[in-house]
Amino acid sequence: MGQQTVAKDEMLKMRTDTSFLPACWSDDRRMGILLAEFRPRQLNAESYDMKMKFWKDLIFSYCTECGSSIVSIVMLKEKFRRNGTVPYCLHTVIEDMLAKGELCKESQYKVQRHAGTFGFNLWTASKLIQAPLSWGYEAVIGSVIGSTNINENENFIVTAVAEQHAKAIENAINERGLQNKLLQYDDLITLLAETSNITRQGVEPAMILLENRGRLTKQIMASGESSTVLIKFAGANLAAQPITSIEKSIYDLEQSEKRLMKDINTIERNISQTMDEVREYIKNGRKQMAKTYLKKKHTLEKHMQGKISALENLQILLLKIHNSQSDKNVIEAYKLGTSALKSAYESAGITIDQLDETMDEMKHVLGQHNEMLSMISTVAEDDVDELELERELGDLIDIKLAESKIDKKDYPAIPATSTVENNVNNVPDFDREIEKRLAALRVDVIDGYKAAEQA
Repeated sequence: MGQQTVAKDEMLKMRTDTSFLPACWSDDRRMGILLAEFRPRQLNAESYDMKMKFWKDLIFSYCTECGSSIVSIVMLKEKFRRNGTVPYCLHTVIEDMLAKGELCKESQYKVQRHAGTFGFNLWTASKLIQAPLSWGYEAVIGSVIGSTNINENENFIVTAVAEQHAKAIENAINERGLQNKLLQYDDLITLLAETSNITRQGVEPAMILLENRGRLTKQIMASGESSTVLIKFAGANLAAQPITSIEKSIYDLEQSEKRLMKDINTIERNISQTMDEVREYIKNGRKQMAKTYLKKKHTLEKHMQGKISALENLQILLLKIHNSQSDKNVIEAYKLGTSALKSAYESAGITIDQLDETMDEMKHVLGQHNEMLSMISTVAEDDVDELELERELGDLIDIKLAESKIDKKDYPAIPATSTVENNVNNVPDFDREIEKRLAALRVDVIDGYKAAEQA
């Protein structure tokens, strides 16, 4: 009943929408020629081809505008009726489109897909080889013995429009990142209604086309008397993979999550309504009824709490399942990295034994290096006797003092060797004595320079 209502609504929309009609539709003379039967092409090939192109373009525009690639002669006659006159040339147009592969019979289009060796599509093979041959045969027979017997109620698929719809569906899926995710057929219809003008009737041919090309996988899940169609679209440049049992389990859990959330929302509304009743009864002084509804409110709250607990457990379970997939990806990355590192070591020729040998050799070389630095920094020991040098220096100073005629009586004599050797602690005094004698020499030299200058 619901599908019939949808079909009626679509037919009503097609009757009222005329935006696809060309500008010449209001030209009576021009349209009188276009609505009439085709004259033999031999008489005027150019006029024949222009008229054929006009009707093909109009059918394509009509399908694009109404959002469905399915047509029939009855439908087109009704849609293209002009001032009570229907097109009498549609049989010829449909025959030509069938012969050139621009149309496909819906019964042939719905042939089930059978995958052959290496994923080759036998349905596609039959469509590419057998179908055009049969359509061409029908067209040739029609041109020889007259128009073929085409059922005006039979549905045909406009292949160009089906291709267009298939691209629109894939674009909608890619924009929302729904590749490799299970999707209900009804949810897909809702999505397309928001993003395009493709109708439910128009979705089916495009879906069959995508399925035959390996761009999606479809599976029916039965639950009691009802059934659900699940769809999984393939990623970019990939073939669609079968729906796995894990994916179906995740789908069931997610559906249970949605049902629980819906139940919780319903219970919350019931609690709110119950409290409104309690307040109303209290206002009217009906204590017992208020008490009864208050008990109902507590019962609903307990029931809701149980639902909330179940929902939390279910969400935790779903989270763990999704995390397991992430963990799997991490482990795969670890394996890949380990294999790459192992290959890098092998290609470089690095082994544990070689590394151990290299480290030992490096330690040995570093030890030799440190030993060399230690030898280089060692200061050679001085074997000259410091006291002997001091005495020699004192003698030289005394000679200089004598030459300068400086009296040495003001300066104590340099200690004897034995005395110095026995009194090592007196070395600083001996140094001071030498410094005094040097100072006297400097003073005497300065006085000599001054005397020379005055002379």
